[in-house]
Amino acid sequence: MDRTWLLLTWLLLLCGVVQGNQESINQKYHDVCSGMYSKEDFNGKVDPYISFTLEELSLADEDDDGEGVSVAVFDFQDYEHIGVRLPNGEIQYICDDYALDLGLCEDSSEGQFIIQETAIDPFTSKEHKLTSQILTFTQQELGTNDKVYSINKTGYYCVTTSSFISSSSKFKATVNFRNAYGQLDASEAYKMPIYAFLAVAYAVCTLVYSWLCWKHRHELLPLQRYILVFCIFLTADTIFVWMYYIIENQKGNSSVALHVYMVFISIFSAGKMTFTLLLALLISLGYGIVYPKLDRTLLRRCQIFAIFTFAVCVAFLVQKYSQNSESLSNLILITAIPLVLCLFAFYYLTLSSMNKTMTYLREQNQVVKLNMYRKLIILCYISLFILFLGLLISTFAYVGMDTVDMIEQYWKTEFLITDTWPSFVYFLVFVIFAFFWRPTSTSYLLACSHQLPTDMENVSEFDLDDIDSLSDEALPNREPRNDYQEHDHNMDIDLASDFEEVPSVNANTNANNDVLFDVDYDRDAKNDRSTT
Repeated sequence: MDRTWLLLTWLLLLCGVVQGNQESINQKYHDVCSGMYSKEDFNGKVDPYISFTLEELSLADEDDDGEGVSVAVFDFQDYEHIGVRLPNGEIQYICDDYALDLGLCEDSSEGQFIIQETAIDPFTSKEHKLTSQILTFTQQELGTNDKVYSINKTGYYCVTTSSFISSSSKFKATVNFRNAYGQLDASEAYKMPIYAFLAVAYAVCTLVYSWLCWKHRHELLPLQRYILVFCIFLTADTIFVWMYYIIENQKGNSSVALHVYMVFISIFSAGKMTFTLLLALLISLGYGIVYPKLDRTLLRRCQIFAIFTFAVCVAFLVQKYSQNSESLSNLILITAIPLVLCLFAFYYLTLSSMNKTMTYLREQNQVVKLNMYRKLIILCYISLFILFLGLLISTFAYVGMDTVDMIEQYWKTEFLITDTWPSFVYFLVFVIFAFFWRPTSTSYLLACSHQLPTDMENVSEFDLDDIDSLSDEALPNREPRNDYQEHDHNMDIDLASDFEEVPSVNANTNANNDVLFDVDYDRDAKNDRSTT
């Protein structure tokens, strides 16, 4: 009986989706692969292995040869050792009566896959021998097979079963890829220590920023207060993701509770990404820093676009957590492409808006804020460069590899490209951004530029050197050079009313406009006067 099916060179593309470390295969999807770590490379409590459990079997007469389902477990780089190429160009995989008549296998191997000790590499046309053992057996009785495949070295391992002649023949089985450390996929094993490190790093940054906010609590800007809240949010989000991988590693990915938790952290992470982009866009528009308010229509458009991005991001993250990272399914593109377009749209709008805001500040000779925005736009360009640099490096890393080597190595580094690298870039960018806007004894003066200079004489009195030279001790001893400087240094003004007098071509300062960053400036001013 000749049972032929698609070439094993395309086996990876036909792999099913591994849930945790267990995969259900059947007569339609009869191939599955997963990376596996040896106990020496990733220590754990048990010896890693691969087991096969037959759950259902129903064979038609033409397939009922008394052998049941033929199974082979092997290292992917040895795939060409399975089957024998016939003179007519076809490949005989199963040791059936036809193969026995040709002398391709022994009677003791009847019904099993045919294994060659030496094979020709189709890519290099060179002979090579088996690098690992290939386990092959047949099973007709339901239950877990006594034969298990022990993992002695780290690699990419596959399980394949024979196909049937009749479409009415059906079976269902479960393959368990059991690593030494737990139930988590090998391609995601290093995410546990990585997210643990990020959680600690975010916690440290939150503590430092909280201390600065408390120390300069009377000089805080609205943006600095929201940065503190966002630090706490990012710390919680990273801890939740870290706990997800710990729970999945211990319990597997089959429980309903874990799927509910997965949806929760997907929403949480989507909120982090969306709020980050929205905050960057609003800052680039000058909201709360250059202009106290934005036009209602403009603000609503930003919010609607953020809500759409949030929905797409949630869908992408739910699909990402549900799908095995080793699978090459194109279904992920359904949510990945819209998300990428939204991200680039946010980047474009942020950079273009920031350029317009900088032009406005330059025209108004607002030196301090102009320098701040210059730092922010440089940070945006650097973050883009680093992200693309990581993509280029990962691409060139696989250029010199053949197909088999690339498949063997990809599962080990895939998490660096799609997860770890962007997470570290985000962390570094956020830390630098928070450092730029950290609370200081003079940071409140950034809010004083609502009094736009009307002549060059006033401009010279409000420069970066003057701000840097200010301190709490020097303020009482320094004589004001004019009314404008004295007005700013003593904060003896009603900032809210002054904000309404700002001339702006980009902002509508009607009372009906939305206010996102609101702070009691009068109270802070009174506190400042009481402390002095």
